[in-house]
Amino acid sequence: MAEDLTRLKIESSERDEARKGAKFLDRAAMLENAGLFVTQADGEIVAAEMPPSLLHAMKSILTALAETGEVFLLKSDPEISPEKAAEILGISRPLVYQRMDSGKLPFRLVGRHRRVLVNDVMTLKRLEDRRRGLADAYELDTEKPTGPATNAENNSLPSSSRAFGSSDIDQLVLGTMNAPYRRMMSSTDLVARITSRDWRNWIAHVATFFTEVRPELVLEFAQRHAIPIQDLAASYESMKSTTGESNPALEKALERLA
Repeated sequence: MAEDLTRLKIESSERDEARKGAKFLDRAAMLENAGLFVTQADGEIVAAEMPPSLLHAMKSILTALAETGEVFLLKSDPEISPEKAAEILGISRPLVYQRMDSGKLPFRLVGRHRRVLVNDVMTLKRLEDRRRGLADAYELDTEKPTGPATNAENNSLPSSSRAFGSSDIDQLVLGTMNAPYRRMMSSTDLVARITSRDWRNWIAHVATFFTEVRPELVLEFAQRHAIPIQDLAASYESMKSTTGESNPALEKALERLA
């Protein structure tokens, strides 16, 4: 029996060959009678005629492999398990559950098991891929250090936040916020970006903070670092305007506290 999810991956050196194959199949699909043939080790040629629809399907697979080096084939069943969703998203299963609990990935219960729609998983994947791409682009463009904020930035923060040490809240917030990225953002950097609304190449991380960290943790983080609610709300609106992403649950919480 075929797997619900099949992952096809090729080396970067093979992507040009995939592109050539896609072009060949595109031309072959225009013919009335077309197909493929292979030459066996003994020299015998084995041929198989194929309808244009099948050649187009094969061309689509090769095109996707040429573009990204990876493609997922899913059965027509529209629902998959969290394990399969984790494989598509390229993250751990606990992070998939985290996205479900935060409302980023809708799900339904079948008995005691969670099931998600393939379309919802792919929508989330496109969002996270775009966000990672944005983070990578900023990382390549910047020549500034990627560590904690400068002394000038630290001096612009409330004294309570400068003196604030590591905490369970910080670890929970930073663990969620930094998970998708190679660069690690510190709590000092995050406070500086929120209060100044100057993203300084951290917009992808800030978007993750506002949209994937649970609202109660966002508010607790702000309180522990002496960030006024007005500044937090203004920073959220600026992020929303910049990226187009939103968190309705956090918006309701900010409205109640305004």
